[in-house]
Amino acid sequence: MSQDFANTEGLLPQSLDDIIRLNRSQAELRLSRTHEIDALVGKVDAYGSVKDEIDNWRLVSFVDKVSKATRVMLIGDSASRKHPAITSPLASIDLTRGVALTTNNSVYKLGSRGFGEPSRDGLAFLCAAMHRWGNGRALGVPRFKPAS
Repeated sequence: MSQDFANTEGLLPQSLDDIIRLNRSQAELRLSRTHEIDALVGKVDAYGSVKDEIDNWRLVSFVDKVSKATRVMLIGDSASRKHPAITSPLASIDLTRGVALTTNNSVYKLGSRGFGEPSRDGLAFLCAAMHRWGNGRALGVPRFKPAS
């Protein structure tokens, strides 16, 4: 069966590790590790407006094993849009002030922190994001039809 429009229960990823299904020697998707988070912790100041508040948030790392580059992203629930959200890679996270700055200079307020794997909706949203970013097909990421 084609993964292009998989929309069945059995194909929905059960974890971050289940999202990348091909070429796993080239990439990894997982909860961020302490040293990756520590490298981003810093003061976020001189920012204008907050783009959104992310509740039930956690930090997820996309590791390119070929280039040895790691991108840490914030994933959780958008307070304004009322559905899952994922940011572009983070440049800095200020846990004292409760804000995160992305490499695109967007600032997100950190709401309630989540623990463990993202929700099933969050995992599906992450699959869709990886296809938008252009690496979903090569990594065998399931593709889901939007709900009607």
